[in-house]
Amino acid sequence: MGASLAGKLFSEIARAAGNVNPNVVKQKKKNVVKDLRSMEPLFRHYIAPIGYRYKKVDVDGVPTEVFSKKKDPSDNLIFVIHGGAYISRMMFYYRLLNKRYSKASGGGTVVHFDYRCAPEYKYPCALEDTLKVWNWVLEQGFKEENIVTVGDSAGGHLSVNLMMKLHDTGRKQPRAAVLMSPWLDMTASGDSYVYNYKVDPVFGIRGETPTAEEVKSMLMESELYMWLGDNDRKDPYISPVYAEFDGTYPPIFVTVGGYEMLKSDSETLVEKFRKAGVKAELYVGEGMFHVFPVYQLFPEAQKGLKAVCAFIKGEYEL
Repeated sequence: MGASLAGKLFSEIARAAGNVNPNVVKQKKKNVVKDLRSMEPLFRHYIAPIGYRYKKVDVDGVPTEVFSKKKDPSDNLIFVIHGGAYISRMMFYYRLLNKRYSKASGGGTVVHFDYRCAPEYKYPCALEDTLKVWNWVLEQGFKEENIVTVGDSAGGHLSVNLMMKLHDTGRKQPRAAVLMSPWLDMTASGDSYVYNYKVDPVFGIRGETPTAEEVKSMLMESELYMWLGDNDRKDPYISPVYAEFDGTYPPIFVTVGGYEMLKSDSETLVEKFRKAGVKAELYVGEGMFHVFPVYQLFPEAQKGLKAVCAFIKGEYEL
């Protein structure tokens, strides 16, 4: 069974408006930074729905947004780390998920923040900003055991980085983590980088079947990797598919599109966590593209987001 008609339509919209394949970028003379940031100015003003409040906070230079219930909020918190290839800052559609996340966490607070991005800032700037906001959240009285991190794409990478840093410094982990299409392999070594190249509407080109070496050679030159600086692509913090994990990490729920070139990233991470004794679930959206659940507007996205919320509630059996 393939994707729904609406799912296929959104896939084609993603192909037309958001394809960042290096050859497509070169052919169309696209400016990757400008294109990825083009939606940032849209809907700058956000009004919280009835019964909720929304405020902006400066956390030691990191722009942060807090969404919470006005009456009887729970002690839970959803710590959202946005995606955007470490180039794009937070866009409006992340806020549209606030109420869903709050309800899924029993009336919890939702926190977003805008970490520093490339090309102006490179690794480890985004991780440093993530830790700043994490520490600030704890200073507000929230407890790690009541926090679920949610990250997509580069934000999924940052979510894993955050857990790794907490582990490596002997600190408590969040209760759980949701990763949507996490970008985890900067060496582009997974099999899906080849077998999904011709069907991925965001990173590939329809019908083309390059070799593994051709894919790597092309991607290594992409502006998408500007955030790396001069760091080793196999450094576990740069490419967590090369990291080693143990049983102290929290349960994770990973969603990925069946047509994604990055599918192997998710498969490798889940396999590593499971081998370490960590509860880990891989949810694959058949015929779907990068970070499909956040768009909400077609059946596969709605089903994927419903599964994410069920996991946050503790109702998804791992």
